[in-house]
Amino acid sequence: MISKGHNLPGGLRAARSARRGFTLVEITMVLLLLGLLIVIIVVSSYFAFRNKEQLKDEARSLAGFLEEVRTLSAINGKRYTVEYSLEEDAQKYFVWAPRKVEPGDVVEPTSEDEETRVAIGFHTMPTRTRGDGSLVYAVWIDHIAFGDGTTTDDATVKIDFMPSGGSHWHLIYLTNEDGEFYTVEVNPFTGAAEVYPGELKPEEPERLK
Repeated sequence: MISKGHNLPGGLRAARSARRGFTLVEITMVLLLLGLLIVIIVVSSYFAFRNKEQLKDEARSLAGFLEEVRTLSAINGKRYTVEYSLEEDAQKYFVWAPRKVEPGDVVEPTSEDEETRVAIGFHTMPTRTRGDGSLVYAVWIDHIAFGDGTTTDDATVKIDFMPSGGSHWHLIYLTNEDGEFYTVEVNPFTGAAEVYPGELKPEEPERLK
């Protein structure tokens, strides 16, 4: 006697099992994996956004600092010098400002003029803590370029701001661990500082062409 519907060939049994669909456990695992993937994407996007915003904020802070130095130099009619420290373990910038002379003080100017000035307005580049507790820079000055196309990453770079409002033409390139850049450009004639995303290459001004 031939039995019908009970002893199906292997291929037909597999096809019928496939038609029954996924089990609850399988669906749950798929949903968990999808949820984990979404979390990873969201977290990665958040950190990338945060890092870029911090880089932008630092570029704007530097530009604001330079604008303030330019204004002080013009108001007081004296030379101010911004010093960029690009040392690997001590990145910062600040300004050498004229020392305020009190009545009765005797100030002897020197050839370098440093004894008649004082370092103020220190701004240290931001750091973050790694998992092992060590500190790394979140944003730092990668290098500085000049109008003639030369660049430098020397430990110390000094730029004068004159009472006329002008300054030496230079561009400061800030970067982060994601390899993103923002450029702060100081106008060679007015001393004004402008912020640009990316690595802005110096263009020769019309008056110099």
